[in-house]
Amino acid sequence: MGNARSPRRIFIAAVSCVAMVLGTQFMLARPASAASTVTVRVVIEHVLEQGCTDNLSGSDFYSKITIGGQDFNFGPIDGEDEISPDWTAEKAVDVDTAATVPVVITLAESDGFLNFEDDVCDISPNGSELDLTVNLVPCAVTGDVSGVCAGPITSAGNGDADIRFRIEVDLPAATPGLAVRCTHTPLWPQPGDTVTITVESLDGTVQVGDTMADLSSGAPGPALVDHKKIADDLEVWVNEPTGPDLHVTGKTTDSYVITDVPAGDLVYGCTAHAGADRVFTGWRRTRVGAPAEGTAIPVSFTGARTNRVDVVFIADSDSYTAATDPAFLADATDVIKGAYYGQDFFLANQQRFNFWLADQRGDADRVAAPTPANPANTNCVLTRPPNWSKDYSWADTGVILHRDTFRDCANGGVFSTEPTSLGTVLHETGHAPFGLADEYCCDGGYFEALPNPNMFDTLAKCQADAPTLGRTAADCRTVTDVRPTPAKSWFLSEPTPNDLMNADRRPPQAADIRRMNWYFDNCAAGKC
Repeated sequence: MGNARSPRRIFIAAVSCVAMVLGTQFMLARPASAASTVTVRVVIEHVLEQGCTDNLSGSDFYSKITIGGQDFNFGPIDGEDEISPDWTAEKAVDVDTAATVPVVITLAESDGFLNFEDDVCDISPNGSELDLTVNLVPCAVTGDVSGVCAGPITSAGNGDADIRFRIEVDLPAATPGLAVRCTHTPLWPQPGDTVTITVESLDGTVQVGDTMADLSSGAPGPALVDHKKIADDLEVWVNEPTGPDLHVTGKTTDSYVITDVPAGDLVYGCTAHAGADRVFTGWRRTRVGAPAEGTAIPVSFTGARTNRVDVVFIADSDSYTAATDPAFLADATDVIKGAYYGQDFFLANQQRFNFWLADQRGDADRVAAPTPANPANTNCVLTRPPNWSKDYSWADTGVILHRDTFRDCANGGVFSTEPTSLGTVLHETGHAPFGLADEYCCDGGYFEALPNPNMFDTLAKCQADAPTLGRTAADCRTVTDVRPTPAKSWFLSEPTPNDLMNADRRPPQAADIRRMNWYFDNCAAGKC
């Protein structure tokens, strides 16, 4: 067990997540990772009108952020002269080919056209737009204004509007030879609790250890197959950029303990370093006590909901007494660690997820639905929490955790799973939110989801697509849905077995990854 401390230095974030990124510039000032890409993120935190409007009812601000030539458009926010929009743009940049990346921030006030031919606001001391250069490793911001990476930077322009923004550069969470996992317990701390943050270094080939051969069997597999790797050093950072709160060498895991944690937001991140590789989990915020606003409880918040895949855990009313049930919290903890942080593709993308707890319970059941052809037929029925439509419309998916055993399903953006069936968690996540079709025979969910499908309704489409996945037309195979009359054939080039959307729920293959990366890219552009 690592060090322990009192809460006297814990940062309490009342409104924003600015503190989540404190310390990033210190990590990136160290030797660069062997990974070739970093994530450049620009966040517009605050805008104050100082003359850039002719509207007596208030300003209608909108914005464009350009990173390395790629535009990200935001707004408008109507009738407000002072806004805190948290407009966020992210772009992956190859550090092997570029040491810097240009960033341009444009602010405009709408006259109803939203084409930057309205009133472009002067936010730069040298002109209307802010032209900046971001040095990637170590991170630094220069240009029309300059500042510290991950800290607030302000610009007043020449009287049109004041703007505050921040720029961050994140190392990846995994390389081909190293990954880092960082978890905290209890999952939803309460004021006065002792919180333990555990960091682990893994070899980058972590796989869920669920060996269920048949989706209908309901038999849980082993919890997790860990591939630990001895790290040159492991670090835990909590809130402050002055240095790591835990630094150990020559270990695969260690823990940092915080005693008597106060109400508010606890912010932390972990790094691992081995040889030329340095990886970073990204900064996370977990709520201590009641949520600051709304009903959802953020237990691992990495960025704005429009830029992240938001996964909300829902307690099953037949299995748990409430969202505060210790058994539910323990099961959700195991699912985050064992599934989402227990398979290499998902672990490498851990910075792209937010995890939440729903404040009200739902229900997942298997009910009898006999048909003349199948008298023993049953249907999976999912009941969302009563306030789901009102309070969780922003969620990308809901996960109803249940402890009884039956064949799970996904529909309407929600899925069910047993917390011990880790492969099922990721398989159903493939359905919701990523929109992947089943790849097993012969009674799954089959469809062609555009763009970037993993399943096609004609052989010709599959054969035309196969080369884009590094395959040949001969790799296309047929899955027959036996339920309609006549039976319908579907086509795919993914392998069988050994695939996320097949019955064995193994690692995602090329078509799965293509579809999920497309979804992640949409999130990075603020479209989640």
